Amino acid sequence: MNLKTTETVKEKATLKLVEGTYTPSEAADILFSLIGDKIKFHNLQILSLQERFGIESTHSEQRIKELKAAKMQVKDLILQARDSGYTMQIEGDIKITFLSKEQ
Repeated sequence: MNLKTTETVKEKATLKLVEGTYTPSEAADILFSLIGDKIKFHNLQILSLQERFGIESTHSEQRIKELKAAKMQVKDLILQARDSGYTMQIEGDIKITFLSKEQ
């Protein structure tokens, strides 16, 4: 029996991460979880670079500031939706592109 394996490499992909209509409480759970995980990721990056190489990660530090600002904006939107009796529609795509390796 001959098995042939074919590997397909896509150079670009778009994945639907979040799609739906949610109550403000559900939206808060989803969005705060996503933002919180990204903040944790960058905190680990900072710690890793400091411990392994003794260097600062200005990129991760800046992203944490941006993510905390986004978290406050999301909080305001959720409170506004809740206080007005709205549900919230959230659509979130992740776009992935392959880049050539740096030499």
